[in-house]
Amino acid sequence: MIFRKFATAAALAGAALSLSASAQEAPPEVQTLANRWTAAYNGADVPALAELYADNAELYIHAEGRFIGRESIRDYWAADMSRFNPITVLNVTDSVVDSEMMLVHGNYQVLDRNSGVPLGGGRFAHIWVLDADGWVLDRDVWVDTQR
Repeated sequence: MIFRKFATAAALAGAALSLSASAQEAPPEVQTLANRWTAAYNGADVPALAELYADNAELYIHAEGRFIGRESIRDYWAADMSRFNPITVLNVTDSVVDSEMMLVHGNYQVLDRNSGVPLGGGRFAHIWVLDADGWVLDRDVWVDTQR
């Protein structure tokens, strides 16, 4: 009986360690996360871009408002892409990294895809969180400093 209790406790401890190890996988490089966003946006891949956001994510766009939830965020970016045919460049300047959360911020520039003419630029901040599906955006903030 004591052996069975010990074996059960050991099995539970092993399972907990296994879960803990997967939840604490090494965070990706912060520029890699920014590049994931940029690749989806610049590829005009709205479904892939939306999948980068948590279900209850929030997007804040300077002078345009707040968008809550993956569906609302997807609709915003789809409309944004159709207005200007833009590409965006993200340059990470600083970050705070934890095993389950990353704050990534830096500068961005928006260019016309065909002419390369600047359409805007400023600062961005992304809060990425680790969930069951991997790293997803929880909060996304864009401040246009060129308006």
